[in-house]
Amino acid sequence: MKSDPHQPRPSLLGVLVIGAALCVVLAGLGSVLTSVYAAGTPVYEIKGTVESINAGEDPPVIVVKGQHGSSEAIMVGAVIKQGATITRGKKRIPLDQIHAGDKVTLKYVKTRDGLNVRSIVLQRN
Repeated sequence: MKSDPHQPRPSLLGVLVIGAALCVVLAGLGSVLTSVYAAGTPVYEIKGTVESINAGEDPPVIVVKGQHGSSEAIMVGAVIKQGATITRGKKRIPLDQIHAGDKVTLKYVKTRDGLNVRSIVLQRN
């Protein structure tokens, strides 16, 4: 059977353009799904005393001891990654101003890699 010479044939360029458009849409969908997953990640909070902090290590880790409920003590160790906010009141401070024994509020998230700090607020004395 012969093809009709008047029948339009799909051009290679058209097929490539449609394929590229589908790739962009799928990549965008992946980004949206990742953002939705990240936005749905719960942020946990502990108020307590810094047990240890190794600001000079890579990556730095902080361990905070606090209370869970009325009588149960809890200890949280989390990695302080780039982008975590560290403040005293509302003023940003460097990590090296936090020491063992300081009272802090630590906000963190659970990831596949462990616990990561979102923010540390050093309580004013």
